[in-house]
Amino acid sequence: MTRVCLSALIAAVTLATPVGAQIGVRASTAAPSGAQNNDDAIIVQGRKKELAQALRQLIKPSGGAEQLARFEEDVCPLVAGMPRDWTAVMTRMIRANIVAVGGKVARNEAGRKCTVNAVVIFIDQPLELIKALAEAEPGFFTMTPRELAQFTAAPRAVSSWHVTDTRDRDGQELASMGSMTAGSAGGSVPTDAKIVRQASASRLYSTIREDMLTGFVVIDRQQTIGKSLRQLADLATMHLLLDVKVDAGTRDPGSILSLFEPRGGGALTPRGFSRFDKGALTGFYTQRENNRTAAQQRENIAEAIRRGAGDDKDKK
Repeated sequence: MTRVCLSALIAAVTLATPVGAQIGVRASTAAPSGAQNNDDAIIVQGRKKELAQALRQLIKPSGGAEQLARFEEDVCPLVAGMPRDWTAVMTRMIRANIVAVGGKVARNEAGRKCTVNAVVIFIDQPLELIKALAEAEPGFFTMTPRELAQFTAAPRAVSSWHVTDTRDRDGQELASMGSMTAGSAGGSVPTDAKIVRQASASRLYSTIREDMLTGFVVIDRQQTIGKSLRQLADLATMHLLLDVKVDAGTRDPGSILSLFEPRGGGALTPRGFSRFDKGALTGFYTQRENNRTAAQQRENIAEAIRRGAGDDKDKK
């Protein structure tokens, strides 16, 4: 699958943001004083079945095989659309988050920066940007026209999506069938169906896996007033590393995914990852292999959370 080029997009968003822009974000790595401790939002010592159900509400399957996609190659994140010193801090935070949960980050070597494959964009009109991208760069999306129409039907504070590809269990690109005979018509028609060259049946393993190639997160810059860089970096990390469901932020008020959700009765905002957030990321990215069904993946992540994945080391 052809990789998409993000350089022009990043440059355009960066140039559109003045270096001294007054955004209203708290230029702090710490949590703001009205933030809550999220540890009790979801009882992570709960039963495996309950945890798996919570994961079902959090992560959507990708690809025709309905598996949970993740980055298998090194992630090179970049933040654009905020003052440069803030984007640099958030980029470092996201890189540190990825390493902390078991992911891999690309290194900048020999004076050359890594090739960006995970971009976080802050912009005042996010829906307009997404629609423009879909029209100008359809390769940025692996959605059907109907899915894209639903995705862009209403504005949101944060939107995320990924370019994914179905690979064999070892990460090799699948061979194309090319053309196939159309039966009674006597001719042939092109098809983009893929062939798994090395297949073996198993109840525990799948012959394929779903790989994230590129991740996009678009955040409404006007919604970030009063939020800390830590909150925004943790939120972006969740959206970059997982195929987060659109309504996931409404389901758990303790999750960082709920950062932009309305709160009543003096309820406080999350200061960063909840234990469940970090457990889900850690449980997913520390799995050695990912060629499983979505149900098996969720069960494995749930078991990792139950065993303490995502807990701070000093709490173990």
